[in-house]
Amino acid sequence: MNTAIKNILVPTDLSEKSLNAIEMAVQMAIRHHARIILFHMIPNYFMIDRTGKQVIGYKTIEENTIKVQAGLDALKTALTERYEGLKIETKIRHQDLVDSMNDFVVSENIDLVVVGTSGRQKLKQLILGSSSYHMLSYVHCSVLLVPETCTHYSFKKILFPVRVLDNLNAKLELSLIIAKKNQGVISLLGISDEYGPESLTNAFLDLKKQLHMRSADYTSEFLLTRNKAIEISEFSKKKAADLIILNYEDEESWKSIFSENFLKKIINATDVPLLFLKPKITIKIPQGNPNAYDITLPCPG
Repeated sequence: MNTAIKNILVPTDLSEKSLNAIEMAVQMAIRHHARIILFHMIPNYFMIDRTGKQVIGYKTIEENTIKVQAGLDALKTALTERYEGLKIETKIRHQDLVDSMNDFVVSENIDLVVVGTSGRQKLKQLILGSSSYHMLSYVHCSVLLVPETCTHYSFKKILFPVRVLDNLNAKLELSLIIAKKNQGVISLLGISDEYGPESLTNAFLDLKKQLHMRSADYTSEFLLTRNKAIEISEFSKKKAADLIILNYEDEESWKSIFSENFLKKIINATDVPLLFLKPKITIKIPQGNPNAYDITLPCPG
């Protein structure tokens, strides 16, 4: 898995929380010499009659597109004036939000999607599933969730939980890249319950050995707990972590919709940026809900 960060996609509605995510993306782009694409989705609305599917409200859509493009252009101008050499583009699409982002993953070789969030979920969002969780499920590359309350944009203290075995080498490489770009320290945290596989302990020890051999600046601890999400959140506070890098691997997803699985718990319990490592899919895969428009991104969750 390629862990370099060269192309960053930021969905935005130009709200305060999305502007915060843009600032995070800009700072990362400067450190990684990456390109940014600012993306806004304007939904088309259709009416089906005997002649087939027809767009309605075309005049309003056209006016909104002109207005949004002006806002994106003004933002691009302000950012390029502020940061000399910043590579930034703007895009508008009218199809489904996640479909659009996955098209960009393919056509623009996107490595990371940066999304602003409002933080804690309410009961309704917990039951129905937040937009952040929806994107983690369906976007075909790694995702960084940036809380609206985030006020610093460098990653000096990077928390690396070891809780599943998937993609650990790629996660190690990504952690080392980010630590180097930020002159940061990696906190390696092995975390399991008392029934966890021996292979997880061995993987933790192997990662510790690799960090030592590569002369990385790191610390390491191993915790036994049944509530991994809460313990990771508490550990991040104790270590004053400003980034948590997680494998995209849900746990206990079989639970009812009234219960939180690992991903929802960690999103809900943590106030620092969360980077979910996902293998990039570079072929187009149709999504199952082409009419599910969400024009409020970034939004709670």
